[in-house]
Amino acid sequence: DWSSDVCSSDLWSMVYLIGVDHVRAQRRKRGEELTDCQREFQSVVESAIRSIDPCLLAEEDHPEFLSRDGADSILLGIAMAHRIKNRHRFVDPNDTERERIGYRALYGPPYEAVLTSAHEITHQFPKREEFWFGKLQDIIDRDILFVCGWAHIESFSALLTRKEVSFSVWANKIGACLSDLEFDDKVRKHIKDNPEEFNSPKCFCQGQFSIPRA
Repeated sequence: DWSSDVCSSDLWSMVYLIGVDHVRAQRRKRGEELTDCQREFQSVVESAIRSIDPCLLAEEDHPEFLSRDGADSILLGIAMAHRIKNRHRFVDPNDTERERIGYRALYGPPYEAVLTSAHEITHQFPKREEFWFGKLQDIIDRDILFVCGWAHIESFSALLTRKEVSFSVWANKIGACLSDLEFDDKVRKHIKDNPEEFNSPKCFCQGQFSIPRA
């Protein structure tokens, strides 16, 4: 029974990934009803729970960010409904922890959107994803259902591969709209077409070097 507090290790354990849009799917505005997209996310999670019987429901978010944004975690709500709140875990670093790991969010002017998003994926995402893995490491030998932004699925899957952790993408791009997907394609193409740009040890996105101009 998934509601049991007993969870044993498994030789064939797996991290099951669900990629989402945070605002449209993962979070609910406090006091508001679920949207159709959020209901879809809820349904996907419930289906995964029935099939996987995970030992942990983990997600890319932090209570401080939810409070700041006036939002609630849908995943936590599901865990509470099943009376297993102790099996839910937030794994994203808060502002203080982001500063400690050297994470730098690259938003808005004077940055160019495709350029800065490409640098965020290649140079900044790994810092947070390593942090996530550290938060999961104590239970990595058990089945985990992990919810993260859909743009992280490719890179976090690569991290799990390097760590020799088995994983499966249960669902992806829940809540992603066409414009998001088209923009992501442009960003990934920029990364692929300009490998030398991301191999420099002196990169503007690390915070101590000048910002390139178009």
